[in-house]
Amino acid sequence: MINSQSLRQAQAFARQDGALLGLLWCIAFASSLYMPQSSIGGLLTLATPIFMIWRLIVFRNYALEGKISYRRAFYYCVSAFFYAALLFGLLLFIYFVTLGNTQLVALFHATLQAIAPIYQQHGIDTKVLNDAQTLVATMSPLNLAFLFATYGLVAGWFASIFIAIFGLFKRWTH
Repeated sequence: MINSQSLRQAQAFARQDGALLGLLWCIAFASSLYMPQSSIGGLLTLATPIFMIWRLIVFRNYALEGKISYRRAFYYCVSAFFYAALLFGLLLFIYFVTLGNTQLVALFHATLQAIAPIYQQHGIDTKVLNDAQTLVATMSPLNLAFLFATYGLVAGWFASIFIAIFGLFKRWTH
C-alpha cells in the first residue's frame, strides 16, 4: 500500500525529472525545427525512454534504497511525463505566440513535399497531405501547443507501462 508520504516523495522527484524531460523535448523540438537535415532532434526524442529509465533508477536508488514496486515506478513515470508535457506545452505556447508557426509550417511543407511522391507511387491520394498542411497552418498557438503536449502525455503514459519494469531490475544498481 502506498501512503501519502510515498506519493509526495514520488511527486517531488517526478516534478524535477519531468522538468528535465520537458527541456529535453524542447531541445529536440528546436533541433528538429532549426536543423531539419540533422538527426539530433530525432535522436533526442528517441532518447526519451532511456532518459526516463535512467531517472527511474536514480529515484529508486537514491530515495528508495534500491527497492521499488511496479505500481510506484509506474506512478512516478506517468507523473514525470505529465509534468514534462505540461512544461513542453507551456514553452511551445510561448514560442508559437511570440515567434509564430511559420518555421513549423515550412518544415511540415518540406516533409510533405518529400513524401508526396511515395504516396503517389503507391496510388494514394495526396489530398490528405495537403489538408493536413492546411490544418497545421491554420491552428492557433494554443491548439498547436495542446496537440504536442497531449501527444507527449499519451505517448508517455504508454511508454510508462514498459519503463516501469526497468525499475524492478536490481542489476542496474550503483
